[in-house]
Amino acid sequence: MLPGLLGHGGRLERGERTADDERGTDDTDVADHSHRHDTATPIVGPATPTPGGSGDAGVTRPASSRPPRPWPLLLIGLGAAVAVWSGWVGLGQLTGFGVVQLLPGVWDDLRINTAVVLPLSVEAYGGYALRCWLGTTGLSARTRRFARRSAITSLTIGAGAQAASHLMTAPGIHTAPWPVTVLVACIPVLVLGLASALARLVTADTTHPDNQH
Repeated sequence: MLPGLLGHGGRLERGERTADDERGTDDTDVADHSHRHDTATPIVGPATPTPGGSGDAGVTRPASSRPPRPWPLLLIGLGAAVAVWSGWVGLGQLTGFGVVQLLPGVWDDLRINTAVVLPLSVEAYGGYALRCWLGTTGLSARTRRFARRSAITSLTIGAGAQAASHLMTAPGIHTAPWPVTVLVACIPVLVLGLASALARLVTADTTHPDNQH
């Protein structure tokens, strides 16, 4: 009986051991399978766009080809016109330009202050010369060269006139020195000659474009 029981018990122990081994093997297989699954399938988070990639951060949008609106030039030109006009008129009054009768004996009430001819002539010609130099196509090199030189001359005369006007007005001088008066008196005649010459050159280039050189 005892050997039989021991034998039976031994078989039972061996059987229980075998069952335990099978359960241990199953647990090991499950763990190995889970480990392989975790290694083969990593968890990937949401993609982050990088510069130069497919995200909006890497997209280069073309700049607008529309030129800027020139409306600020109106404000700039208005301010400059007021300052330049007042300087020329003040200089004209310091150099003998004043109110005159245009038609004495015919229309005595028709009067004008001749100081206004200075800003009208010099600044208008400066704008015309700049237009011919920089903003007009189809003109010859000779015409553009004359327009460039005369435009720079006109701007230089205008700047000098503004400086002279303020230098004499600030300390309370009421009459300009005679060299200044002589120079200012010659300005309208000089501008008339420059404008006539430039207009002649422009007309020649427009009428006979084949003769441009």
